[in-house]
Parts: sequence; C-alpha cells; structure tokens
Amino acid sequence: MNIKASVRVLYANVPGLAAARFALGDFLSPYASKPEYVGARLIRPGLIVDIGANRGQSIEAFKRLSPGSTIVAFEPVPKAAARLAAKYKSDPAITVHDCALGERAGTITLFVPRYGQWECDAVAATSYAEATAMFHNPARIALFNESKLTVAEYTVEQRTLDSYELAPTLIKLHAAADADETSRSGTEYAILKGARHTILAHKPALMCAFPTTAVTELLSEWGYGPRVHSNAHGRGTFTWYLTTDVS
Repeated sequence: MNIKASVRVLYANVPGLAAARFALGDFLSPYASKPEYVGARLIRPGLIVDIGANRGQSIEAFKRLSPGSTIVAFEPVPKAAARLAAKYKSDPAITVHDCALGERAGTITLFVPRYGQWECDAVAATSYAEATAMFHNPARIALFNESKLTVAEYTVEQRTLDSYELAPTLIKLHAAADADETSRSGTEYAILKGARHTILAHKPALMCAFPTTAVTELLSEWGYGPRVHSNAHGRGTFTWYLTTDVS
C-alpha cells in the first residue's frame, strides 16, 4: 500500500483534513511549483491562457515565473471557478472564466466526485466512468469503500478558445484525457481543435498534461514538436510543445 493511497483514506474519513491539506498547498503555491513550469521564464511576457486552473496552482506559478504577463484562466467546475474568481477579483492581471472549452460551443455534463469528507473536483470529468476511475484503482485509493462515493452532475457552458479572440504566448492545458491514446475525442484534443485559429495565428508555446498520440499528431500537423520534461522522479506532469523551428 503506497503512501498517497493511504493518505487518501484519511482524506475521506477525517473531517477537515483534505481542506487543510489543500489550504496549505494554496499558501505555498506562490513560492513553489512543478519544475516543468520553469519554462515560462523563457517565454516572452504576454498573455498566458490557463485551461483547467483548478485551485490556482498554475496561476501562482505563472505570476512568479512570468511577472510581466496577464493570465486568462478557464475552470469549468462551478465551485472551483467561484473560488478562483473570489481569490483573484482584485488582481487586474487575472481573468477567470467559469466555462469549459472544447471543439464547439454548447453545453456539457460535468461529473464531480466526492469521497467521504473529500471533495475531489480535481478529477472532474465529462463521463461518470472517467470521474470515478481512480477510486477503483488500489494504487491510488486504498481500502476503497463504495458507500462513501457520490458524484454530482453539473450542466456547464462550453465555448471554443477561438471565440475569445486571444493572442497568447503560452497555453497550458490540464483537462481529462481519453483512455485510448489514439482517440480523437479526448478533452485536450477537442480543446486544441477549438483553438486551431488561435494557435496557428499566434504560435504560442503549449503545455499539455495528457500528451496522447492523437494530441502529438495533431500538433505535428501544425508545426509543433514535443519537449518532455524529466527529472529524478521520472516524467513531470506536463509535456511542452514548441514550434519545430525552436531549438
């Protein structure tokens, strides 16, 4: 039984523990970030688009590493979006949109799990199966108790990134991926399809949390190649994609 899987048992059963853990993370986020974010220092200051902003960890990383930039964040989970909007309401450099992004405009159903005392909005997904997959994996959740798992459903507006007519220098994507590496329906793939004009017009650097085969093939067609960040613990959360004329 690994440590993370065991700690998640405590999140589910000890009132307030998960909230305290993530509050500590929020407090520390202005001072530390995943090592692959350091690449933001090499991108000229401009507009950063943060897709899947969650609790604002990436916003804080970009504020620290690219202080001259403005940030437009997208977060579809209603409670998380409201939390971000309240946190950054006095910061004119940050705009928060409470909607999903995809290949076309419309509405989607978002599934947000809760496991006992732990609200798991970070694993929200567009299907029930994806939103609950981690709970049935003993490497991620020890001693799983089905009776503690509930899933809320939200109807959320979806837009395309192209509809915002932005000119980003960097786009970060952290959205659910399809289990099939070659699928053309995975969330990040769909978001990229809905950002085609923006990407081709402005050639921003890209950070993708789920670099599937389909995503890599699509971006290759648009003149991008992957740059995988690795450290002593293995590959990081994000793969960078840069235009292939960048060494």
